[in-house]
Amino acid sequence: MDQQLLVKIAQTFEQLNCRLSLLDENGQSMVPHGDTLLPLPDGLEKGGIIAMYGSRYLAVPGQHCTLLAPEGTPDDVLRMGAQLVDTLIQLGSLNGGVSGAYQRMLQNDLSVAELDAVISEYRIPAEMPRCVMLLHMMQVQGGNAKDILSEVIPLSPNDVLVAMDNHTAALIKCTSGMEDIEDLRQLADAMQETVLSETGLPLTIGIGETTQRASELHQSYRQARRAIEIGRIYRQEETVHIYSALLLERFLSDIPPETAAHYHNLLFNRKTSRLFSEEILSTVEMFFRKDLNLSDTARQLYIHRNTLVYRLDKVQRHIGLDLRKFDDAVTFKMLLEMRKCSDNKTKITL
Repeated sequence: MDQQLLVKIAQTFEQLNCRLSLLDENGQSMVPHGDTLLPLPDGLEKGGIIAMYGSRYLAVPGQHCTLLAPEGTPDDVLRMGAQLVDTLIQLGSLNGGVSGAYQRMLQNDLSVAELDAVISEYRIPAEMPRCVMLLHMMQVQGGNAKDILSEVIPLSPNDVLVAMDNHTAALIKCTSGMEDIEDLRQLADAMQETVLSETGLPLTIGIGETTQRASELHQSYRQARRAIEIGRIYRQEETVHIYSALLLERFLSDIPPETAAHYHNLLFNRKTSRLFSEEILSTVEMFFRKDLNLSDTARQLYIHRNTLVYRLDKVQRHIGLDLRKFDDAVTFKMLLEMRKCSDNKTKITL
């Protein structure tokens, strides 16, 4: 059984003010936890209370466990204890424990009533500033992402790490005290460095927006997934993708593929294929990355400033766009990105 479920059963027994124990199907004590192996009487499956060796036994209906009480314990107490254990086990099975409860919350797989019950049952804070950081590992080397990450990533008291699948875990991060998304970016960078140094495995991180209510965590989770999907298309050189920082890319990803292909071909076609060599495109991309700064771009490319100017003049003569001007640079950039819109419309599965 889930350890947290056993803790809840132990707390329930304490409230009954009677010394009860819970044994597994082999007679091993689960509540209280111990190494004692007790003999189980025959006939437990028939549902009656059996007295043996100064103790009283009752099989929990429908479950593979048995209730044990001292001699003299009233029948009603034993039956009440068995019913409570059965109810707690069923609830734990329904929600998969607290981890399963968080997983269903993130996947938006709970009705309003179920969500309220889960928040109450597992004492999940209904209101707290939190965001979802989706942690994806392509390689897990025989384990799963959650188990690997839980060993190396330090968590704050209000943080929760939830397994989503073998390769993905969701960190529900309390953002109280964090001023802006740059704090989250720095945290993500630090997590990547820690995971890489401790395990040798790369980590991709998607970050959703901060939400105040537990009922809205599924939105942050969906945003974190979307951030990774879009980031892999438009920012392939990066491994930390923040949903709120991908506004332009989100807009581009919503453009129909046919429309994107049409506008991309207006600029990038057979007539311009000789112009847009790999050298020219890499030059332009570096020019954009350096915020249209000629000196910084030339220095980064290890070319003379005049060589860079010559290349930009060449582009201007052929297509009429002067990439040193902001408006023309934006136009070129948008049309260049349209190729990614038309080529990458299939959904990326994490």
